[in-house]
Amino acid sequence: MMAPWKDRSVAGRVLALGYLLAALLIGGCFLLPTRPALADTITVNNTADPGDGDCNPNGGCTLREAINKANGTGSKDAIRFDIAGGTGVKTIKPKSQLPQITWPVTIDGYTQTGASKNTLDQGTNAVLTIELNGEDSGPTKLGLKIRASNSSVTGLVINRFGSNGIDVGGPGSLAESTRVAGNFIGTDPSGTLDRGNEGRGVVIYGEGTSGNTVGGSRPAGRNLISGNDAGGVGIFLLGEENAVLGNLIGTEKNGTDALGNSGEGVRIGGPAPDNLVGATLSGGANTIAFNGDDGVRIIDEGSTGNAILRNSIFSNGGLGINLDDDGATANDTDDGDTGPNNLQNKPNLTSARNGGGKTTLKGSLNSVPNRTFNIRFFSNPSGNEGKKYLGAKNVITDANGDTGSFTFKPENKVGTNQTITATATRLLAGDTSEFSNAEAVVAN
Repeated sequence: MMAPWKDRSVAGRVLALGYLLAALLIGGCFLLPTRPALADTITVNNTADPGDGDCNPNGGCTLREAINKANGTGSKDAIRFDIAGGTGVKTIKPKSQLPQITWPVTIDGYTQTGASKNTLDQGTNAVLTIELNGEDSGPTKLGLKIRASNSSVTGLVINRFGSNGIDVGGPGSLAESTRVAGNFIGTDPSGTLDRGNEGRGVVIYGEGTSGNTVGGSRPAGRNLISGNDAGGVGIFLLGEENAVLGNLIGTEKNGTDALGNSGEGVRIGGPAPDNLVGATLSGGANTIAFNGDDGVRIIDEGSTGNAILRNSIFSNGGLGINLDDDGATANDTDDGDTGPNNLQNKPNLTSARNGGGKTTLKGSLNSVPNRTFNIRFFSNPSGNEGKKYLGAKNVITDANGDTGSFTFKPENKVGTNQTITATATRLLAGDTSEFSNAEAVVAN
């Protein structure tokens, strides 16, 4: 029998809640949580590091001192910035590893004078004026270690650390519902120059580290995660039920020029089930481009149910989507094999023709019998990634695992000689396939 806290059905969640309430009540009321203290606002007012160890308005407060203070208050605090000296970039250069964040906190670089959030639907015009430059912190040190749930980091430039830019979760911690949004990770403050961290841009660690979001579905949440070296992955997911939404991964801030991470744009490790990359609406779509390896790579047999939805994936050094790390995965009859995302079969496109002012696409899918799949279509200047989203339709397999031939007409005509690709996502299960074969558009 599945343990109730691992059962994601409604009944399982209700039963799990019952177990939790019983655990709290057995033994008496002393197990109930105490009322949290009122939140404090802690203001960083200088760029020094480490400081004198005391964070106060009179003696000054460094970022290191602010984190230490927030860890000890017993409330969810807000760390803001008010560093004198005008509207230019204020650079903090830690001399050693910054303290782990062990209590919920909001760190908001947009509170510094001159900073402003992104308002563009494409690219980012965010102005960031707080930079964490890790070149003096040590060869293996990382930027921020977030070991607490319900935290957020926004409005920071994080670059040149000897390891990862931001870690969420980790050994002994189950960080949940934490958000990394509106940051530049691996670039300079202009968002145009490579100032990569020597590890990954953002890492979400470990089984049980869930419900965290990198980015967001609104423009202000968009991260720029580019230029990261060595380990080179833009975003590395090792937890479950996390979301990657609306980011620029491997581009400059305009979203069109190259500033790739040296490895994959997004890697989902293992076991890491039920994560989300992209969304059904345009605001949650990531741009994943110009990275040195695959756009999205999923490894480990335990990494299933990962939905890769509406994104713009193009000009990466490897595959657009790679299930495992062994190159393109061949389809198998009735999709009975196992592996990352259950090695979900991809669609087979058979024609793409222009006529009567419309583009008509035809294809088929063979997969698990008697199941519903969402087919998403993309156009590309060439190749078999998925640069421009065209739309989607649901198809149902029969008892033999076949859909028969399906037809789809995008709202807008696709140019002749463009290529069309598609992915298949099994509804309810969430597994998304690699990109299909690339079918060139021809005129009737």
